[in-house]
Amino acid sequence: MSESTFLEQTRVHLHKALETDDPDEKNFHLRNALQLCAWDDLTDRAEQNDAD
Repeated sequence: MSESTFLEQTRVHLHKALETDDPDEKNFHLRNALQLCAWDDLTDRAEQNDAD
C-alpha cells in the first residue's frame, strides 16, 4: 500500500472519530488510525532496509 493511501485512510478514520458521539465507534476509528500509522512505519523501515 502506498504512503498516500495510508495517510488518506488515517485521515478518514480520525475524521470519523471526531464526528461520532458513540464511544465504541470512536474507539474503533482511533484504533484503526493507530494501526495504519504502525503499518506505515513498518513499511518505511522495510524500504530503508531494502535500500541498505
